[in-house]
Amino acid sequence: MRVDVCPREDYATQAALLEALAAAGAHPDDDFELEVPLPTGLLRFRAGTDILTVLADAWAVDLEGPDGLVRRVLESMTGAGGGPA
Repeated sequence: MRVDVCPREDYATQAALLEALAAAGAHPDDDFELEVPLPTGLLRFRAGTDILTVLADAWAVDLEGPDGLVRRVLESMTGAGGGPA
């Protein structure tokens, strides 16, 4: 499943995404600083054996991964005060 999370300049939603990823037990696959704004490019997060990919480009931030896990992250974002655009 792939979803559009937010416009690139929506820093509050990017912060909510990072919180939701952590709440879902997802950890960065590589060693990079988790900060807002997200760095441009592909970021991979691992939750058990599942992988979530965050793509941040010049226009938007997208999330892709297994349906159930993506839904859990989105639900957690709604509880964190953010949400997909």
